[in-house]
Amino acid sequence: MRKPPISLVSRYTFLLLLSYAATSIALESDQSQQVRWSADGDSTMRIEENTRILEMSTNVNVTQGTLEIIGNEAIIELNAATNEFQRVTVHGTPVHYQQQLDEDGAIVKGTSETILFYVDSLTEETIIELIGDANIESPDTTWSCVSITYIVEQNLIPNSIGPCAGSLSGSNQ
Repeated sequence: MRKPPISLVSRYTFLLLLSYAATSIALESDQSQQVRWSADGDSTMRIEENTRILEMSTNVNVTQGTLEIIGNEAIIELNAATNEFQRVTVHGTPVHYQQQLDEDGAIVKGTSETILFYVDSLTEETIIELIGDANIESPDTTWSCVSITYIVEQNLIPNSIGPCAGSLSGSNQ
């Protein structure tokens, strides 16, 4: 049997390692995971137009990979034909959000009265909206505002509604 040239073996090894490295980054792998939920209380489901709506109460937990949202009540919206996840709204006193930022284990955490979680249809970025007494904290940033919009993949707050307060720290502190 003839052995493949070393350069061909090297290319396959490199591609294998590259695909492994890509799946070890939490945020990239989070979006490819299923959205899962659980609740201790009652739930109801109905269809409105093209949307399947699941409402749950009492100790609601919504996860997607390392992303976790915990609150009192949740409304999950799915495409009625495909059951594809569209959006979740979680209410609580407060609602807690947490997610691993990178393979080094850095964590982002947030709290607010309501959290919306969805994937932007144009950019395919995961959006977390914290509404009402919103707070978010990552290793280098803290924000407190009335409302905060957070883009997960960029660790970025593109807009917020004030009044706001917070802090930014550089990597050399």
